[in-house]
Amino acid sequence: MSELAGRAAHAARRVERLKMEFPVEALRALPGYARAPRDFAPALAGIVMDLRFAAPGIGLLVSGGEVTAEYAARRAVSAVGRGATGLGVWTERNFHAGDYAHLDAVRAAVPDALVAMMDYVQDAWQLERARAGGADAVLLIPKLLGPYLGRMSASARALGLTPIAWEDDGVPRVL
Repeated sequence: MSELAGRAAHAARRVERLKMEFPVEALRALPGYARAPRDFAPALAGIVMDLRFAAPGIGLLVSGGEVTAEYAARRAVSAVGRGATGLGVWTERNFHAGDYAHLDAVRAAVPDALVAMMDYVQDAWQLERARAGGADAVLLIPKLLGPYLGRMSASARALGLTPIAWEDDGVPRVL
């Protein structure tokens, strides 16, 4: 199994548990869902700040006590204040120390910022959760989704989310 497939498998198991706890109907009732997402493409022309607390192969990037929604919100406010045109908020827990609570807190802290949810997205529930968290965009990984990339991209757009991808060259683009 490739590293990407292993990370995706962890994310898929977590999503299956969360789907039971928070069905789509419950997500659609959250206040963030009522917010109309905005086009994330303009953010890609500037600096998109990557908000995560760990990285695969490296581990934690901050002390364990800083892996909180409150700290994510403070980092987001700081990034926007320093000129970030967009924020990429990792919600994947095992490899990036993210959480959906981080997305919620960032949206509340910087309501006018362009925000992308970053995760190993492979289930439509994740798109619904991105919308419920007030995201404007969602990261889709072409190597992970393969032939399903087009379908997942269309599903994201149907929810008003901008589907984005980071290619091997490190350049983000709208799908």
